[in-house]
Amino acid sequence: MATALAAVKVFFHQTVYFLLLALMLAVTSALSDEKHAEVNLAEETISLFDGKTFDGWVTQDDKPITQGWEVVDGAIHLKVGKERAGYIKTTRTFENFILEFEWRIAEGGNSGVKYLAKESDSEFGVKYFGCEFQLLDDKNHKNGRTPRKTAGALYDLYAPVVDQKHLKPIEEFNQSRIVVDDGHIEHWLNGKNIVEATIGSKDWQEKIGKSKVSSVKDFASGPGVILLQEHLSEAWFRNIRITLLPKTDTSSAAAFRNTTTSAKGSNN
Repeated sequence: MATALAAVKVFFHQTVYFLLLALMLAVTSALSDEKHAEVNLAEETISLFDGKTFDGWVTQDDKPITQGWEVVDGAIHLKVGKERAGYIKTTRTFENFILEFEWRIAEGGNSGVKYLAKESDSEFGVKYFGCEFQLLDDKNHKNGRTPRKTAGALYDLYAPVVDQKHLKPIEEFNQSRIVVDDGHIEHWLNGKNIVEATIGSKDWQEKIGKSKVSSVKDFASGPGVILLQEHLSEAWFRNIRITLLPKTDTSSAAAFRNTTTSAKGSNN
């Protein structure tokens, strides 16, 4: 009888042990999968500028960049010369992303960063059109008097929120972020969200209809290049990087976007 009881106790303890071990392995596996998913999102961040070369960038007609633009002190520098330098663009296209970059512009200067940009037909002919994060010396350029054309605006469409906007002195770099998440757009300037818009919304369509891009076919639809503008103004760009957001899982994209912006939102 004693032997039988002892055998039952051993069997009981072994069973409990293996059940606990199986539970621990299941929990560990679940945590590992969650961590792996988070890492996969974070690993999608890539540098668009190595601080030394124009690798990954070309002219609008897909040729090497040989005039007007140079790399100096870890920044892309747009020079002002007798001949126009023209825009430059990434060799890759992007659709859902967080684009981060630093910029400054010469006194009285005007430039911009276009995104979701592609060649489209319009009343102006076939050329590159896309959404634009306006870069401007608000104080000394005439566009500074038109809110939807000031620094940080979604050019000619959405003006920045005035009480959220803070530009640094002309000799300092500003930090900017563009978020495109399944058609939802955000413009951030020096840690503050200053513009929000939704592609295809009623408000969007009304603003497009009143703008100079009203005749552009498929404006801001689908993937496009990142494009740096040249408007006869000296400008500098550095620390350009992009985080690819998953298009099909909007909840994961939003969670990652919120985590990223919350972590960096205090940088003024």
